[in-house]
Amino acid sequence: MKMLLTTGIVAMALMQGTTGGVRVWKSTDIQAKGKALSQKLDAQKVASEVIATDGNRTFMVAHREGSGQAEWHEKQADIMMISSGEVTMVYGGTIPDEKNTAAGERRGSSITGGTQVKLGPGDVLHIPAKTPHQMLLAPGAQVTYFVAKVIE
Repeated sequence: MKMLLTTGIVAMALMQGTTGGVRVWKSTDIQAKGKALSQKLDAQKVASEVIATDGNRTFMVAHREGSGQAEWHEKQADIMMISSGEVTMVYGGTIPDEKNTAAGERRGSSITGGTQVKLGPGDVLHIPAKTPHQMLLAPGAQVTYFVAKVIE
C-alpha cells in the first residue's frame, strides 16, 4: 500500500502541466536501469541517465554506491523516489566550503546544520530550489532512485 500511495503522489506531481503526454516508468524498468548504471560508476561512485525531458522537467534514474557532494541549485527543485537501497539525505543548513560549479549550481563536501532523514524503497523527497542537500550512504551500501528535476 505504501508503494502504491507514494507512486501515486509522484505520478501526480510529475503529471501537473505535462505537455508531452502521459509517461509511465515501471518500477521494473527503473530497477533494470539502475542495474545497468551500476556498471558505469564514476570516481564518486555514481552514474545517472536522463530518460526524458518535457518542458521545465527532466527525468532521470541514478545509481549510487558512495556518498555524494553537498549540492545547491538556484532554480531547480528535485523530486526523488527511492527505488531500492537506503540512503540518509541531509537537507537545509549551509555548505561551508561551497564552490560555484556551473551557472546557478554550487557544491561542497558537507552540510552544516542540516536535517537528516533516512529513506528507503518507495520513499519520496521534494527538495525545493535553493535548498542544500546531500546523499550519505553507509559503507558498502547502494541506492537506485528516480529523480524529477523541475525548473521553478
